[in-house]
Amino acid sequence: MRRRIALAAGAALCIGLLAVPALGGGAVSIRAVWMEYDARYNTFWQQLKKDFEAANPGITVDTVIVPWSEGHDRLVTWIAGNQAPDLAIVGTRWILEFNKMGVVEPVDTFMPKAFTHKFIGPALEARIGGRLYGVPVALSARALYYRSDLIKTPPRTWQEMLAVAQRVAKPGSLYGIGVSGKKFAELTEYVYYLYGNGGDFFVTNPDGSYGRCRVNDAAGVEALQFMTDLVNKYKVTEPNVAENDRGTLQDLFLAGKLAMIETGPWFGGMIQERAKSLPFAVAPMPHNQGKPQHTLLVTDSIIVFKSAKHKDAVAKFLEFAYNDRHRLEFDKDFGMLPVVKTVARNAYFQTPFYRPFIEQLPTAKPWPLVAEWSKVEDVMWDAVTSALLRAKSPRQALTDACREIDQARGVK
Repeated sequence: MRRRIALAAGAALCIGLLAVPALGGGAVSIRAVWMEYDARYNTFWQQLKKDFEAANPGITVDTVIVPWSEGHDRLVTWIAGNQAPDLAIVGTRWILEFNKMGVVEPVDTFMPKAFTHKFIGPALEARIGGRLYGVPVALSARALYYRSDLIKTPPRTWQEMLAVAQRVAKPGSLYGIGVSGKKFAELTEYVYYLYGNGGDFFVTNPDGSYGRCRVNDAAGVEALQFMTDLVNKYKVTEPNVAENDRGTLQDLFLAGKLAMIETGPWFGGMIQERAKSLPFAVAPMPHNQGKPQHTLLVTDSIIVFKSAKHKDAVAKFLEFAYNDRHRLEFDKDFGMLPVVKTVARNAYFQTPFYRPFIEQLPTAKPWPLVAEWSKVEDVMWDAVTSALLRAKSPRQALTDACREIDQARGVK
C-alpha cells in the first residue's frame, strides 16, 4: 500500500532507535517495527504489547513506530548495520527486495499450517517460489460508492454505470463518476477497469512468474478506451481529470458534486466525519458486460527476519496478535478489511456498508508481485494520463508503456 522511497536515513540515528538494553534473568526480548497508519496507531500496539507480555511472562516486545515515509529506508539501514528487527510491517512489494538480500525468513518454516489457514486466501499474496514470506496485517479492497438518493439500483456493469452517470449528471454542479489522472501513490482507476475487463499487467508463465507486459492487449486497451470515453466522449466525469487524484475525488463526493466514486473502505469513515448527512451506499466494483467481476486487493504484510534469535517467541507473538479480538480491534480502528476468515464473519462486517467489500474478497486481485513495480506504476501513470489528455490513443499509449516496462524488467 505504500510506495518505496529513495534511501535517506542516517545509519547512526536509525540503529540507535532500535537499540534495546540487555535483559537479565533469562528474559527474551523480540524487536518489532510497526509502520504508522495514523495517530491512534501507537496506542493499539502498546496495548497489544501489554496484553501479550501479561499472557507470556518472560517475553518482552520492544516496539518502534515508524512513519511510512521513512520505513523502507530505516529497514534498509538497519539491515546493512546488522541491526534488523525480529519482525516488521512492510509494504508487501518490499518483500521482493528484502528477500533478494537474503534476510527474510519464510513464515511457513516456523508457523504451523493452522496459522496460515486462518487467512482469507487472496490476502496471502506474499508467496515467492511456493514459500510464504509474509502474512497480511492490513487489507483493503475497492468498491463503488454512490449517492443513494440519486441512484436506487447500483450499476453492476460498465454499461449500466455509464447509463447511470449520464442520467444523473448535471453539467457544472454534479458529475456522474470520478476519474483521476494525476499521479498518486497507486494506479487507481485504470486497474479497476483492467481487472474488470479480464485483463492483467503481465503474462503469467507456467511456473507462476511474470513474463512480458500485456496491458496493450485487447482487454487492456478496451479498459483504457472506456476510461477515456467517460472523460472525452460522454463527458460524465469531473473536468480537468489530469489535475485530480484520489483525494480530490473524495473531496468532490463529500461536497455533493460527484454521484459515484471508486475507492476503499476507509472512505466510509471520512463520510461519517465530514458529511454525515450525505446519503450514500456501497456496491461491488462494476465490470464489463460478459466479463467476470474483480476488484483490487491491497495488503501490507508482517515479515520475520532470518536474524531473529527467538523465533519461538516470535511465533507466540504472531499467534497472539492474530486472535480474533485483536484483529477485529485493529480493523475497526484503522478502517481495514479483515484478513482472518473468522473475523470476516463477525457481525461488524455483515452490515450493508461492509458486505459488498467482503463479498468481493474471494475473487479480488492484488497488484503484481514484481520487484520493479514502482517503475511499472510510473510508466503506466504516464500512459494513462497521455490517453486521458488525448496526447496518444489508448493503444499507442499502452504499447509504448509495455515497451518501456519490458525493457526496465529485462524481459524480451
